[in-house]
Amino acid sequence: MAAEDRFLRPEDLYYADGSVVLLAAHAGKTHAFRVHKSVLGSHSSVFADMFVLPSAAERDTYDGVDSVQMPDDAKDLEDLLRALYYPRTILSMLENRNPLAAMKYKGILLLSQKYFVRVLQKLLRARFRADWPSTLPEWDRLMEHYAGLSASVVPQHDAASQFIDNRMLEPASAIRLAREANIPEILPAAFYMLSTISPFMDFDALRSSHPPALTNSQGNVLTWQPGERSARWGLLTPDDWLCLARGRHSMMDFARVFEQQEAQCICDTQICVQLNNKKKLLKGHPQDLLRVLKEIGFQQAPPQYPCYNALQVLASRCMETRSVLWDNLCYYFGLPEVADDQNDGDSDDIALVESEFMDG
Repeated sequence: MAAEDRFLRPEDLYYADGSVVLLAAHAGKTHAFRVHKSVLGSHSSVFADMFVLPSAAERDTYDGVDSVQMPDDAKDLEDLLRALYYPRTILSMLENRNPLAAMKYKGILLLSQKYFVRVLQKLLRARFRADWPSTLPEWDRLMEHYAGLSASVVPQHDAASQFIDNRMLEPASAIRLAREANIPEILPAAFYMLSTISPFMDFDALRSSHPPALTNSQGNVLTWQPGERSARWGLLTPDDWLCLARGRHSMMDFARVFEQQEAQCICDTQICVQLNNKKKLLKGHPQDLLRVLKEIGFQQAPPQYPCYNALQVLASRCMETRSVLWDNLCYYFGLPEVADDQNDGDSDDIALVESEFMDG
């Protein structure tokens, strides 16, 4: 059997009338895609130039037509080609806030940028940016949605079904995507979400057939509880870990300052409700400061309660402080300030971008 006969040919991407065969490797096997120069060239000036050079005498051939050995992973290239030939397939897979999207579609996004497939690039970037909140109200709506998911968790015989974050955005993979594809807009929310997850709870390790035993720094055994979040910690680079450490340290300093600020209360006791509410910010680690501040801010007390006036003041301060905290996430985590992206040529209107993509 000739070596070329062992090439894998996806039936839906191997056209009998194709004018070029793209060859790419994945897991030690070569994949062959027989496609049309005209189709690829119409979507990408890079592809168009590729098919012009080199001269005809220098071109390799396969199955009677020109062939090009591609340096890209075959699976990523297959996803790119399938998106160009069958655009509805990628639209159906890019559902809103797919927790696997950052992992699954990072390759195709990077290829769309490399080969300047502009319409596909715009679609993927718009989808990823829409998934991650850029404002505090958007964050609150996402957390309310997740709270509803957590409340609906019912233990099943299959342990994997208990992982609530199978239906939630995964922050470490989003950070990796944002770094490599230059989508800084999603970094503040992704780093903040990651800061609220225990580093002992690893997404992949917990889902393995034999999860490793976990112990904290004191040697205490840690057990995962249904509804608890996990993350793909292994995807972080040293720079990412440094940003995360800085952010956690800065926010704990932020909480200490808030807790120490004076607030008059006529009860003046160590069991003062408003005093204890402030101390909630310093309990446990990692801590979700935005959630705790919101809980304190929404706490109700009858007017005759001794701490009523102090609680009212504290509630107002909590809501103001949440906005300050959100607006300074880039500073706390040491991230580049996110500039206004309205002039980058990319629309954030998903429906508009999808329509443009379908129209080619």
